[in-house]
Amino acid sequence: MKRSLILKKHQELKSGKINISDLYHSYLKKIESIKDTNSIITPVEVNLKDFKLTDNPLSACFYSLKDNVSTKGIRTTGASKMLENYVPPYSATIYELLQNSNAILTSKCNLDQFAMAGTGLESPYGEVLNVLDHSRIAGGSSSGSVNLVASGVVDFAIGSDTGDSIRRPASFLGVVGYKPSYGLVSRYGVLPYAPSLDHIGVIAKRVSDCALVADQICQFDPKDYTSQKLNHHFFDDLKELKNMRIAVIRGIEDAIAPNERKLYLNALDKIKKAGHTIVEKSTDFSLLDSIGVVYQVISNVEGLSCYGSFTGIPFGENVGGNDYESITFNNRNTFFNRQVKKRFIMGAYVTSDTNFESVYIHAKKVRTLLINLVNSLLDDVDGLLIPSASSIAPTIESIKKDIHHCSHADDCLILGNFAGLPSITVPCGEYNNMPYGININCKQKEDQKTFDIAYTIEGILGGKNE
Repeated sequence: MKRSLILKKHQELKSGKINISDLYHSYLKKIESIKDTNSIITPVEVNLKDFKLTDNPLSACFYSLKDNVSTKGIRTTGASKMLENYVPPYSATIYELLQNSNAILTSKCNLDQFAMAGTGLESPYGEVLNVLDHSRIAGGSSSGSVNLVASGVVDFAIGSDTGDSIRRPASFLGVVGYKPSYGLVSRYGVLPYAPSLDHIGVIAKRVSDCALVADQICQFDPKDYTSQKLNHHFFDDLKELKNMRIAVIRGIEDAIAPNERKLYLNALDKIKKAGHTIVEKSTDFSLLDSIGVVYQVISNVEGLSCYGSFTGIPFGENVGGNDYESITFNNRNTFFNRQVKKRFIMGAYVTSDTNFESVYIHAKKVRTLLINLVNSLLDDVDGLLIPSASSIAPTIESIKKDIHHCSHADDCLILGNFAGLPSITVPCGEYNNMPYGININCKQKEDQKTFDIAYTIEGILGGKNE
């Protein structure tokens, strides 16, 4: 059997070795054990009376949704007090697909407000603490989602990834984080951040488990104008590859902290010893320097556009005022946190008459250069391997005191969003009892190859059933 914890559980349920009632009681105990990490915004009541096990491998799987995914009849906040009591009248496509697979939704997870941060510390529902070490961040914005998977509370979780929001937290918690090719998973019903960069993806314990979930959710959706079609059987076709050619960026290891650098280089050495070829590729680091700035410009402009209708008047909480302008100002001032306000101000600044051409349009041109760069790195190889972060999960103190600084090793994950590439993070080791991961990217719509490479590397680096 492929290294799949989800499939193993499903087979044990079918054989009667375990039962759903016992699993649910175990789940409730685990939920209580991580309550102090603020990982969940809304627990979802589970009714097992009418539950019937089906042949779908996700049947009876416990899962969580990041709380920017609309769920009909279940509160959806986007981690904003403006939507504290908002109950959507419709469901996101991804939620409907998972419900149709007979998976069991247990909770809506905490995140940075409207997914606008990378720490998990920017939520009015509490700072999300790393389940492995409460003094550290879980990473963001899919912080609650990754915590629930790492602690074994759920079998998988759904997150969103605009720059690295699934894949970097996965590195910090020692799990697998998959971001599909742009458009393979419908974003209909998901609160946006930056539509040209947003991806919906999966967090699980194993590559094969991500593939199982991806088979269910990577479906064409006419309600999403960016939706793409792809014939796939990710799990059934999953295999270990021989004689892979894997590209790495020459010199990127210098952007990694010393002990984590050893883990990265050790992973490369193990891949080579397993019979695969590591191809070092030179690149223009001055162009890589622009990744963070270009991301901020484009994402903040798109975020401002997406939330222009969030006034608190047609829906959401409303603190009142004398007229439309004062009501809008009061609501946004009350319910938007400092990070959201900062990003919207930046978005408005770069799209002003004086800055639109020189800043915003210029950033989009540089984005094209960066897309060309990452595609060139993928020429003549099977995939591109990069660090998933510059270090293990930073401490909360270092983030708040602004003494933890990102490097090329962090920013390079954004290339996958710029180009809409399939990208997946897998664990590669630990330092100071904290996990660290590496990331694999392939060309657009080469999601099967991405899974195969990740599955192969997972096996090389010691990924096994628990």
